[in-house]
Amino acid sequence: MGMRESTLMWIQYITGLGILVLGALHFASLTFLAPGGYPGALSYWTVISRYTDPLWAAALEAFLALLSYHVFNGFRIILLELNQGSAWSKAVNVTMFLAALVVFLYGTRTIITFYLGGAA
Repeated sequence: MGMRESTLMWIQYITGLGILVLGALHFASLTFLAPGGYPGALSYWTVISRYTDPLWAAALEAFLALLSYHVFNGFRIILLELNQGSAWSKAVNVTMFLAALVVFLYGTRTIITFYLGGAA
């Protein structure tokens, strides 16, 4: 038995707030906090330094986790409103879970690869 819809919606709201906070930090790191502004934020060495810093890598991983849940749960909610069948609901739930998992794992692979000094 899965979680109740009300619980999933609370998680949706909480992830939205987390995305707001981490998204603001991410935006700030690309603009006024970056050395040299936006062009400097996109330089190779600045990007590499972000990924190899444990705090930034953790923040990027948290941002990825929040976004993965929030986006695919949002898609799930929209798709469930299109049709009300049991088979449809199960297919949507499984598909959105797997899609979120693939995105999360691929993003995590990228963060870990750069953190360890490799190239994605």
